[in-house]
Amino acid sequence: MRKVQLVASMLMILGLLLSACVPTAPPGSDNSAGAADDGTVTLTFWHHWGGNRVPLMEEQIKRFEEQHPNIKVEMTLQPWENRLQKILTGVAGGAPPSVTMLGRQDVPAFVVQNALQPLDEWMARDGIAREDFYPSEISGAVYDGATWIMPMPTGGALTMEWYNKDWFAEVGLDAENPPNTWAELEEAAKALTILEDGKLQRAGIDVTRAGNVPYLTWLNANGGEWVSEDLKTVEFNSPEGLETLQWIVDFTNNINGGIEEVREFYSQTGEWENGPFYTDYEGLQINGSWELFKILEYAPDMNLGVTSIPYGPNGNDATRGAAYGGWGYVIPAGVEGAEAEAAWELVKFLTVSMDGACWFLQQQQRPSPHIACNEAAESGADNVLWNDFLSIMAKDKVIRITPVQPQIEEILNQMMEEALFGIKTPEEAIQWGAEEAQKLLDEYWQNAGS
Repeated sequence: MRKVQLVASMLMILGLLLSACVPTAPPGSDNSAGAADDGTVTLTFWHHWGGNRVPLMEEQIKRFEEQHPNIKVEMTLQPWENRLQKILTGVAGGAPPSVTMLGRQDVPAFVVQNALQPLDEWMARDGIAREDFYPSEISGAVYDGATWIMPMPTGGALTMEWYNKDWFAEVGLDAENPPNTWAELEEAAKALTILEDGKLQRAGIDVTRAGNVPYLTWLNANGGEWVSEDLKTVEFNSPEGLETLQWIVDFTNNINGGIEEVREFYSQTGEWENGPFYTDYEGLQINGSWELFKILEYAPDMNLGVTSIPYGPNGNDATRGAAYGGWGYVIPAGVEGAEAEAAWELVKFLTVSMDGACWFLQQQQRPSPHIACNEAAESGADNVLWNDFLSIMAKDKVIRITPVQPQIEEILNQMMEEALFGIKTPEEAIQWGAEEAQKLLDEYWQNAGS
């Protein structure tokens, strides 16, 4: 059984278990449940802020508890693997975390399984409006007319091009004019890559690493859509869609020596201080604004440049970045009474407070989805790339998300893998991927009665 089928089966079973879950009562209802005799509420909080951001999270929670002495937070750094299943299992079993991080791309799937609570009544009560966030940020938080997740951090500037200016100068490239098109990226990569006897010694860039779903990142940069506006019809089986997959395969084979060599080469690297970009394994990468905080710590002397992701033959300069997902904080179904009220206070602190959410991003010198934070004098004050970040965000386009997005991601990633490894031609892979994705969509909408 394919991995896609396993994931779909898991989510379907959990969905059946979750169908009986009922969201908490709205603000103002009986809040006695969840508080100890002395009025103290203890929250369980799951997050994925690893590496050099752990101390920031510890400080942030310390600040929250100082401002809310009646709330205690038990914070746990959760592994990436099986993160969605773990949350859903907790909800289905009646033991969800009080607050958890969630990708905005996962919101529709969780909503249709009754796993989340809407936040609009709390927002209205406390004077928080959708207009307080950038449109590209809040749009991924809203599904079926309700707000389910508070954006944090920025979902913009997720797929920008970082490059090592010294490497550019070394091979005679103009360090002040980075690649803006796929053709320019190919030329730069050819100059930067060192491939001897079929073995990579140095990589210009690995185009198979570009966000959670690299195919969608590059498809967007090539002017393509993966699904129709009503979320019912697959659209990536198009000339733009095939061109995108063919380009990923050709780039990997012709410039980097093939996917097996790429995987072998990059297996020498890791995350955080061992990341390939700041340990001289590659000259360019497609990554988000969070990279600056890591680079400043692990490669502070790098002569760094950044710009929007290069666009393809059918793309354009105005719309380049893929705003796909981005983190946020949610209150799962089953969190009730005083625990729910305390959970909302934590969500607010982590997403809109100046000394919580804004402080957290200021320490990393990265933009916020909350407009007021970016307008604060402290934001970007020490970041020489701040204006670049904001201009890159302005070219981001929100990628459409369906209620079966986790399974869609599995299909698209498998489609790209099979084309890269030669199991299918790009044409065969696109056809297979489109058929599998359409089956999922058809099944969902048929069961949903629309």
